[in-house]
Amino acid sequence: MSYLAQLPLETYLLAEQAVPMPCLVCDYENCCSASRCRNCQSPMSLAHNVRSLKRKPHFVAVIGASGAGKTVYLGLLMDLLTRHVGLMRTTARGPLSISLQQTTTTALATGWFPEKTVANPEHWHWVHGQFNCRRKRRPLELVIPDISGEALATETDRANRYPAIRALLAKCAAVVVLADAELLQAGDHTHDFVTLKLLSLMGELRDEQTRGWMQARIERRPLALILTKSDRCDGLQENPREFAEAHATALWADCRSRFPRHEVFACSATGATGLRDCFGRRQSVPLRIEPHGILEPFGWLMTELDENWNKPGLAARLCGARS
Repeated sequence: MSYLAQLPLETYLLAEQAVPMPCLVCDYENCCSASRCRNCQSPMSLAHNVRSLKRKPHFVAVIGASGAGKTVYLGLLMDLLTRHVGLMRTTARGPLSISLQQTTTTALATGWFPEKTVANPEHWHWVHGQFNCRRKRRPLELVIPDISGEALATETDRANRYPAIRALLAKCAAVVVLADAELLQAGDHTHDFVTLKLLSLMGELRDEQTRGWMQARIERRPLALILTKSDRCDGLQENPREFAEAHATALWADCRSRFPRHEVFACSATGATGLRDCFGRRQSVPLRIEPHGILEPFGWLMTELDENWNKPGLAARLCGARS
């Protein structure tokens, strides 16, 4: 005896899976079920969040040599914003946006600095959140990645080794440059060459990929030069601009020439540091966590971004210049 059964064919589910989803970073088309982009290895959750929000975020590029303090700065920044310290606050979009905060605060709480970000793109942190200031009515949707300093240096020497870096530098609406103030005061400028190469690459990408009114906005994007580890340099926290002019002449001059809207800041994550023996070598560890100058650079960037992208009438003037 044979039994017959009728099953509905839900072919619309197959049609949804067949529709490609472009990567938010490099615009490469991927399958809807992909967890990472096949081209740049950035998380596809960013694209899914944007599709649900129906609002495209702005990218903030954080560049600097390996060891400049990018992971510590971004992790503490997200921790302060999440706790609503000051006038600014943030709401994370997805669990991946909290990983950087968790990694940084956990390491500092146990008496260690977080490990350096590895060059593998799968281990980079991508922070996507809604950033709001009480003085601004309209919040900003921002994506801030924590990219390995070694990967940034490799991309300047070997083009397209990391497609996510090149796409980020071309699309970013604001730039944060981190420099080790302790090395600068000691006269060590080897790390400056990495940042100078990245700034030069951003200029090339701007000329190649932006046209018309978008190029006008890209030329107005702000740059914040942050001198890290300011607690180890006397007088830096009181007057960071004089310190930059005296100890980072080439880097500061290049930032000013390429970005008309610029500012220099000093920040530190610790009040005191020490040395601890770790497997036969001495490693710097935090003795007292005292964040200083963490929120000020980001607050300045939010103000500049709000004026550049959300200012009433700006888009009409730029479109008029395009015609």
